[in-house]
Amino acid sequence: MFFISKYSPLFFFLAFVNLIGSLVLRINGSDHIDTAIITAFGFVIYTLIGAGYQIIPNSQQRQIKYKHIQAVVFFLSVLSSIFLLTGQFLYASIFNLITVLIFTAHVSTVVHNIQPITVRFIISSVVYTNVASVFFLLSQITGNILLQTVLHTVTVGVLLNAVIGVELAWIPMMLMHSLNIRLGNIIFYLHQVTTVLLIGSFYFFDYRYILFAGIFETAVILAFFYVIFSAVKPSRSLMKVQPPIKYFLGGHLFLVIGLLMALHISASKMIQFIPVHMDAMMYGFAALTIFGGMLHLMPRIVWNMVHIKKAREGKEIPNVFQLIDYRKANLSFYIMTAGTLLMIALEFMMLPSFASVVYILASLYFFYILFVKMFIFYIR
Repeated sequence: MFFISKYSPLFFFLAFVNLIGSLVLRINGSDHIDTAIITAFGFVIYTLIGAGYQIIPNSQQRQIKYKHIQAVVFFLSVLSSIFLLTGQFLYASIFNLITVLIFTAHVSTVVHNIQPITVRFIISSVVYTNVASVFFLLSQITGNILLQTVLHTVTVGVLLNAVIGVELAWIPMMLMHSLNIRLGNIIFYLHQVTTVLLIGSFYFFDYRYILFAGIFETAVILAFFYVIFSAVKPSRSLMKVQPPIKYFLGGHLFLVIGLLMALHISASKMIQFIPVHMDAMMYGFAALTIFGGMLHLMPRIVWNMVHIKKAREGKEIPNVFQLIDYRKANLSFYIMTAGTLLMIALEFMMLPSFASVVYILASLYFFYILFVKMFIFYIR
């Protein structure tokens, strides 16, 4: 890695705390929209800020300037998280917007080449992170922006742009396969159109428009799946692919469930299934995909923090792949997938508290094999 951000693991840890916090609040009876906001901003956005500090400078092969600004951004993220978890959304939205603006200005100083498709997707994700943050603040000040609009700006504008961009780069790279660049470029432009359509349809909150935009977005996602599975297919057995890729593919499963639920709700107006849709998207698609990204990034960040000096001196050091026990990582994937499916089933039966407990128990094993193991490795 060209640049190592020592704050990225801290952002990842903060995001995980916010994820668990949202589930604890669900157990205590909090509204599903409120807990989704906590997950969207506290988990998704702060994960992407941490990843952005790692991915963006390395994609540009440039060292980021004024590194101490990362500490300011992290401190503001912690303040926003505290307000999110205590239900003070106005203050949370203010600190979140300040955090995002500073982060955007900071990482913008290294961007000079926007030609790679992954870079364009990530830039789009950062742009929508700012849009979502402004919408979040306006929803609290004026009430003219619905929280549903805010949430879909995060999931479609922020998360999907980041996920598609990163997976188009990482999955072929990890499998040493080629990428269909032409189709990837088409997906980029089509996704930007569907993002605007979906956010606009939620702004006007017309189920006909939401259904139309949802069908269009589903078609784009299917094209994305085609590119990804074309890269994975030569591996012959999905059982043999690396754990991060399994998490990515598991996220795809829940993305399909979430999209199908969204289309069903838009067509039938059976709004009682909205919590099921939100679980599939937030705790299924978003969480599994992010966990996969953390599994890929965290060992490399911590390895560089510990061994980069020894590596430059030519001393013998362990391989980065030895930092994660792949058997346990694979087990964590199956536990998370089963736990998330059970969570969705329990939500379908209108048992959100039991659903949350199941998910917390499943995610704690992931916390052990990544965060605890990386911390032990770092302090030795």
